[in-house]
Amino acid sequence: MYNLDLTIDRSNTCSVKYEEMDLKFGHKDLLPFWVADMDLKCPDFMIEALVKRAQHGVFGYTKRMPEFYDAIISWLKIRHDIEVSRDDIEYGPGVVFLLNIMIRKFTKPMDKIIMQSPVYYPFKNIIEGNNRVISDNTLKFDHGKYMMDFEDLEEKAKDPDCTMMILCSPHNPVGRIWTKEELIKVSDICLANNVLLVSDEIHFDLVFKGNKHISVANLEKKYKDNSIVCTAPSKTFNIAGLHSAYCIIWDRERMDAYRKELGLLDLNRSNIFSREVTQVVYEQGAEYVDNLVDFLEENMNYVYNFICENIKGIIPYKMEATYLMWLDCRGLGLDDDGIDDLFFNKAKIALDSGRWFGEAGNGFMRINIACPRSMLVEGMHRLKTAVENLQGAEI
Repeated sequence: MYNLDLTIDRSNTCSVKYEEMDLKFGHKDLLPFWVADMDLKCPDFMIEALVKRAQHGVFGYTKRMPEFYDAIISWLKIRHDIEVSRDDIEYGPGVVFLLNIMIRKFTKPMDKIIMQSPVYYPFKNIIEGNNRVISDNTLKFDHGKYMMDFEDLEEKAKDPDCTMMILCSPHNPVGRIWTKEELIKVSDICLANNVLLVSDEIHFDLVFKGNKHISVANLEKKYKDNSIVCTAPSKTFNIAGLHSAYCIIWDRERMDAYRKELGLLDLNRSNIFSREVTQVVYEQGAEYVDNLVDFLEENMNYVYNFICENIKGIIPYKMEATYLMWLDCRGLGLDDDGIDDLFFNKAKIALDSGRWFGEAGNGFMRINIACPRSMLVEGMHRLKTAVENLQGAEI
């Protein structure tokens, strides 16, 4: 068993989550529940592997040995029933990097790219930043559950200028796991309209009881040949700062094009420590992940129950996966500026504002629950007090 409920002092560690709050929220004296990394200590076996490699003392150019690929292959097979070969897998320093490269290599300027808002806000940034056009297949919100609008998706995919869809699976921020039936519908639409499906599956290990992540990689060959999966151990093991991700590309021409681009960018050799840590966590991390998911589910249940019992005007939604919880704040009767003010300035807690995820996120907030319980308790009580003061002032 791993003791995850430890308070770790992250001050003076160049942590974006703690040391960029003044840039994002205007001041630093907030409890941070925003950017998606965990306030949880990494497992000792991983730290020991990094220390051992550091003690070697020479950090020259590093290649990825067969063991690196074999560890990924084994993890995917055992944890997700995904079968891939070494030729199907390639390194990348991060999932957002991978998505950028896929856009640049497999679409052209002014092409339309489908995304499904409210969605992870870098999707918008990388589509528009690469001079492509967003085609937003907005999710439908029905009785507290988000669903895909397949009729709208098909219309958007039929546009001859539409050449790619970026799927968020599991979905951030709404926490949905897409069913196999939903994924087949998406894949059929993309295949029929020559739209390349790129699936961001970075949260695929963090799935709660009663749910199972289905990957695009679990589908038939005809769908996989028209797909690319981008994922990483970074969310699972809290190693975003080590820049370790990978993609799965079944089409050999696309894989060759990606590897050529990686070489041109001089990124075809690994960071020493990202290579080391990817292998060790996939070889030794199964028990840790099982413990982590249990801990996160307990945190989710705490936040859900606390808000339901103590805070009027906010509806929490339990997610099926991820450690990012979606809060419906529309019942507070505030506009988005008012909601931001309540959380950031009154409650003094830093969350991701729903509007960052697109117009469909207006009136919502996203809270990162991957932290010690004591931190969540403090944050929830701050929010309760702030909402009570707001509602008391309105009487």
